[in-house]
Amino acid sequence: MIILSNCHKMVIDSGAKIYDNNYIPSGRYGGLGGAIFVTKDNITSMALRLFLLRGYKYVSLADVAKAAGMTKGAIYHYFSGKEELLAAAVYYLFDRMEEKCLRLFQSPVPLKDTLYAILVEQELAVYARQLLTLGEGDYRTNHASFILEVMSHYPKLQERIDRNHLTVCSAIEQKLERAIAQGEIRKEANTRALAVMILAVINGQVSLGEKLNSLAIRRQMADNFWKLISA
Repeated sequence: MIILSNCHKMVIDSGAKIYDNNYIPSGRYGGLGGAIFVTKDNITSMALRLFLLRGYKYVSLADVAKAAGMTKGAIYHYFSGKEELLAAAVYYLFDRMEEKCLRLFQSPVPLKDTLYAILVEQELAVYARQLLTLGEGDYRTNHASFILEVMSHYPKLQERIDRNHLTVCSAIEQKLERAIAQGEIRKEANTRALAVMILAVINGQVSLGEKLNSLAIRRQMADNFWKLISA
């Protein structure tokens, strides 16, 4: 499975204003002299963070409410229950990671720089950790198990994953075609097959332990991969 404007966003206002339906009041912060409003994205990202860290079945709506700084009842303003919140959390992650990935491959920077940013510097994983305020090992360690757990609740999730893969793969393929036109990689390269290979490597890195995913190994892998395709 392979962006963000309102994540972890709160609005503090000392006057009496009318807010649109993207904001809901948080009773926890009522003593600050003004109203603090938590966005739906904030609730969703907090839930996703807890699901990743603890596992879906070990997280309650009360846990999410506490993390978001609001009452449990306020969550029902947007979500009918825990399963609907889980679905929203999964799509929240998918949508933002897809947008981030597309931005990387649609950027005008050379292909080599893009690949090294993703494979060596792990820009996607860094983004995910920042998005969810996770520790360095938390996202990689828990991502795969979380997706498997979600699949047991939503078998049709594979359709969403497939669409995500096709969208990202198409963006990678277009990046490769531009790289051929600019003389970066070999003209005879099969861009479709190569795009699938790159996507597989990106997804595979998430599941690798530290011993197989150290900075030194990532650099060697990227160097060897570039030697295979460069012009």
